[in-house]
Amino acid sequence: MKMLPPESSYTDVKSKAEIRVANLMSQIAYEEPAACFYSVHLTEHEYKRMSEVDFVVVWDDCVLAIEVKGGRVARSGGSWTFTNRHGEQNFKAEGPFDQARSAMFALKDRLERADRALDVSFAFLVITPDQALPADAEWDPWEHAGPMSMTINGLKKALDSARSHARRASSRVPRGQAYSRLLRTLRPDFDRVPRLSIQAEALEREYVALVEAQYAVLLAAEDNARILCEGGAGTGKTLLAAETARRASAAGKDVVFVCRSKAVVNYVATLLSETPVRCVAFSDLPTEGICEVLVVDEAQDVMNELDILLLDAAVEGGIELGSWRLFCDTNNQARVDGRFSEATHKEIRSLASRSRLTLNCRNTAPVIIQTQLLTGADLGTPKVGAGPKVVSLAVGSDLIAGTALDARLALLVDDGVDLEDIAIVSLRPNGNASAAVSSAAYGRQQIVLSAEGRRAGSATLYRPEEIKGLEAPHVCVIDVDDLDAEAALPKLYVAMTRPRVSLWVAYSDLAWKQLRTRGPALAGKGI
Repeated sequence: MKMLPPESSYTDVKSKAEIRVANLMSQIAYEEPAACFYSVHLTEHEYKRMSEVDFVVVWDDCVLAIEVKGGRVARSGGSWTFTNRHGEQNFKAEGPFDQARSAMFALKDRLERADRALDVSFAFLVITPDQALPADAEWDPWEHAGPMSMTINGLKKALDSARSHARRASSRVPRGQAYSRLLRTLRPDFDRVPRLSIQAEALEREYVALVEAQYAVLLAAEDNARILCEGGAGTGKTLLAAETARRASAAGKDVVFVCRSKAVVNYVATLLSETPVRCVAFSDLPTEGICEVLVVDEAQDVMNELDILLLDAAVEGGIELGSWRLFCDTNNQARVDGRFSEATHKEIRSLASRSRLTLNCRNTAPVIIQTQLLTGADLGTPKVGAGPKVVSLAVGSDLIAGTALDARLALLVDDGVDLEDIAIVSLRPNGNASAAVSSAAYGRQQIVLSAEGRRAGSATLYRPEEIKGLEAPHVCVIDVDDLDAEAALPKLYVAMTRPRVSLWVAYSDLAWKQLRTRGPALAGKGI
């Protein structure tokens, strides 16, 4: 049975009972369309909004809400006792059957409001993997599955029994034919993927809902051998690249994830650490051997005749006949690192199923608007909405810039921001030449160069090439010396599109004058 989200993402689940059920569900085979949604990545608030349902099984003509209770379960005198594997007891007046029944009715109400033409039956099932329950007037036999049902065939019989009784209980046979519509309605609530973020020690494991265009990419990756996905900064390309790699690996394929940026490779490797996916920097690709599925992030950096030959040799069938997914931003990041060829891009487009992401899922509206006005880049429509104003200022020298950076860092810290959640981006080619080096924070080792590795309690100083493909809650851009210099605007575009929350930009006097000629309303006012 199709599991949403896929099993490969069940790395943080604490309930062994739920994992047992999920593993069995995934092995149940139906000749007709069927899917099982698991609330594993919902936040507590979202879990309550979904009526605390653990699993939802969907067929063409039936929706089944499932409650799983692990450990020992007992009912006495109208009160329920739940005992976990440590012997700790919990007492509740509401039992799992009332909870599952309430979840079913709440789910029914929600789905019927979302789809007025929906005509399916609804049922609920309580599963107690560790505890057999005696017959009771509170529930019917088909509403419960105990330890004897904890096999593939046993659980399938329990599901089929609940479904058949629900259909018989209806005053008429449901029209059904609702499987695809039910999936479209329920999938955004359940199928979450991990967000990529810069954090102190490792990746931030926050599971986020995908938008419709991002789902289209995942579905296309299931149905097409070759995918070219394009979109501006913040549209979720790296997140989708990692997720397509995870899902291809879960389907039994030998997968290689590759990117020119070693920082992106390192973060994605952490994200996919519990999978067999091989994550390699582009420079190391020739040593990796051939793979069945090749996933390339920041593909604009290798979109040229020579680099494509290396990709061609890395995947079975080559670029023309092989299975690959390329994610790129050809309009604005193609001239920051590596080499981009329009002819190669055109050839790749002719070989692939193409998708375009237009909804910005990272940046706030103020960041998007100011970046678009300044660089002319299309960052898509903001999903995040309102956020703090972008802070722009002119600094007459490196010393003034360092002092201004100190003041900005102090302000963020006073607001409760951890220094490791702050990325400083210098547009100069060498971090040691940055004005940030003249700051007191750098002298106190509260700022470290990205080449030295991230450090708890310190902000990190990046070049645009180093932070491209990554993000941070708060970003300070420094050393914006000359907007007319070669690749200055593409680099500024990369720097300005990294933040999820706040953006601060310090311009030289020359760049400030250039800024005013490009858009006087931008200078000093933010958005």
